[in-house]
Amino acid sequence: MKVLHIIDHLGMGGAQTIIKGIFEKETNNENIFCYSLRNNKIRVEVDHPNVYSYAGFSKFNLASFFELRSLINEQNIDVLHCHLQKSMFFGYLLKLFFFKNIILVFHEHGSIFENQWWYRQFINRTRDKVDLYIAISRATEKQLIKNAGIEKDEIKILLNFVDLDYFSSRKTNRLEERRKLGLDDEDFILGFAGRHVERKGCHDLILALGELKHFKNIKLLITGDGPKKEENIKLANKLGLERNIFFLGYVPDIRWLYSIIDCFVIPSHWEPFGIVALEAHATGIPVISSNVEGLNEVVLDAKTGFLFEPKNQKDLATKIELLYNNKDLRREIIENGLKSAGNYSLERYLMTLESIYCSLKEQVHK
Repeated sequence: MKVLHIIDHLGMGGAQTIIKGIFEKETNNENIFCYSLRNNKIRVEVDHPNVYSYAGFSKFNLASFFELRSLINEQNIDVLHCHLQKSMFFGYLLKLFFFKNIILVFHEHGSIFENQWWYRQFINRTRDKVDLYIAISRATEKQLIKNAGIEKDEIKILLNFVDLDYFSSRKTNRLEERRKLGLDDEDFILGFAGRHVERKGCHDLILALGELKHFKNIKLLITGDGPKKEENIKLANKLGLERNIFFLGYVPDIRWLYSIIDCFVIPSHWEPFGIVALEAHATGIPVISSNVEGLNEVVLDAKTGFLFEPKNQKDLATKIELLYNNKDLRREIIENGLKSAGNYSLERYLMTLESIYCSLKEQVHK
């Protein structure tokens, strides 16, 4: 079967991480293709000969639709695997008007969690053309059923993967990298990675660190950009934490962050899945996460990490202090996390995905 993955853009994001992993693991597979509907200033490079992208940067362009139609014709594509919103819209139109027998898959990465009535209506009203919905977690499946009216038997859960080889391959001089930031080996360093938006909860983490100011060697590295970044910097300064918190902006290789921190914190108000938690597990970093659906499928409380009540800065501070004071507990959490990451291998993911395609082919040709 020839499969074409369509994605809105190849910027930073969970869906892009999935695309990169699939294609770079199967660089010799001539039957998979990827088409990005637009370019992006920060671009995830995917090493595979069958990756194409529309040259323009505008999210409103229609020319990519016609390029996509030509690519489907040229390559005799059997399956359209759509990631993110615009890709789903184009995929639906392509099947509706041009390729009535093509297999159409909608891969739901998390937009269904957002309060967008039009998106929920779109998912519901286009279901007669969609052959399968892939949900990245049980929480995502639940949202598709509840908010878009999709039947449970129309959905397959395909949990995201972590590329174990990739996250174990980078060798970094931990102390040397810390010293470049003015940190030393005695510091207990927390890490945050994500966009500076309300739902990611970075401000909750900063407030929690304010509760721990009496621990002079607890530091925080914050990576990522976004509309709330300046607000978060002002909050850190207001709390007198300018020497404890480092705003690093965009970091091209997240493995660098994992290599120098002692604990990774995910304070999100909601998440469809916890892919960064898996990455931390795979690199031997303890995780503290908000106790929300999606994340708590990956971070098991007091086993592979610690969960805290969402938006509760004092509870978060308590969990940070617990790990800070107990090295034996940290070692136990690290060991359990490494074992857990092994259950989310890329190889297992690809086998499951291939099985999904095969079952779809049988179903369509009955």
